[in-house]
Amino acid sequence: MNSNLFKLGGFKIHNNLLIVLGKSSFSHSTVSLKNKCGSKGPPWRVMFFGNDDFSVKSLQMLTSKMRTQTIISKVDVVTTSTGNGINVRSFAKEEKLDLYDWPINTTLIDGKYDIGVVVSFGRLIPEKIIKCFPLGMINVHASLLPRWRGAAPIIYSILNGDLTSGVTIMKIQPRRFDIGEIVRQHSCSVDKDETAEELKKKLSDMGGRLLIDSFKELKRSLRYAVPQSENGITYAPKVDKNLSIINWEVTDSNSVYNKYRALCGLWPLITTWHGTSIKLLKVCNYQMINIETQLKPGDLIYDKQRQKLFVKCGGKGGFVSIEKLKVPGHKTMSGKDFFNGFVYMKPNSERKFDSEQQFDSNI
Repeated sequence: MNSNLFKLGGFKIHNNLLIVLGKSSFSHSTVSLKNKCGSKGPPWRVMFFGNDDFSVKSLQMLTSKMRTQTIISKVDVVTTSTGNGINVRSFAKEEKLDLYDWPINTTLIDGKYDIGVVVSFGRLIPEKIIKCFPLGMINVHASLLPRWRGAAPIIYSILNGDLTSGVTIMKIQPRRFDIGEIVRQHSCSVDKDETAEELKKKLSDMGGRLLIDSFKELKRSLRYAVPQSENGITYAPKVDKNLSIINWEVTDSNSVYNKYRALCGLWPLITTWHGTSIKLLKVCNYQMINIETQLKPGDLIYDKQRQKLFVKCGGKGGFVSIEKLKVPGHKTMSGKDFFNGFVYMKPNSERKFDSEQQFDSNI
């Protein structure tokens, strides 16, 4: 086996990304570490910054290592006081970890920790905080940087039909998100039917494992960190509910299905039936043969043999089936029930979904 490869939870990883490190980068990183003071070595004292359930997995693994007092001796937690922070907060209280609210005063950090760890925190860390840690701060990011820098990398990965995703451990830099040097990186495949929620769970597990692996030779991992590539940079900004709206005129079947996979754990897809906004709760790609060529985007057709309701898509075309949906004032129903109750009595020319132009917050 190649000596630069080792196994992590069944995955193969390139050790420290040595193949892309130049001499000048090595010298700079070495000097940077030597200039830091106050960090004597393992077991390491860690301050953890996190908010949501993606963060919890990394915190669990750090805490588990702390209990053994081998590579980690201390884990304290910084989180927000409300919202998604409740997941991290609950775990920290259960494990009796010291807990601090964000924003945190530098006097509570300086000289008490070796390194800061940031996982799905959603706040830009000021330089004065970063400088409190002798070894700086590292971040667990759910993408293969520089692809999908930003707040929603998993959603954008699924939305764009990526077949590969992964996790990056990177150094935190002040003033900008997700631009720091790469400490470790590992990739995984994305199944064509995998949802963002499923990928999130997979990447949270992978991120926690990769984080712990980085701690096993922490100074070496930091010393051999490499700059991100200037090629292949994409962005994943925060998403809002308007992303769930379907424009049947321009959206092909793959894009509709990817949108469903990306958002199904967050919001249902939205379309319009005769002026009423309805929620599409489950959508599937649908293969249809010998179908009428004059169909237009948004047209609804019922397949009696398969008992499926499907929609003609725009753009590159194709069809999606509507498996489950919700009409205001009615219980959740199947595509078949929607056809029998709402579509069947309409003439063929009126059997269609219209493209919603803006999100109706009342549905």
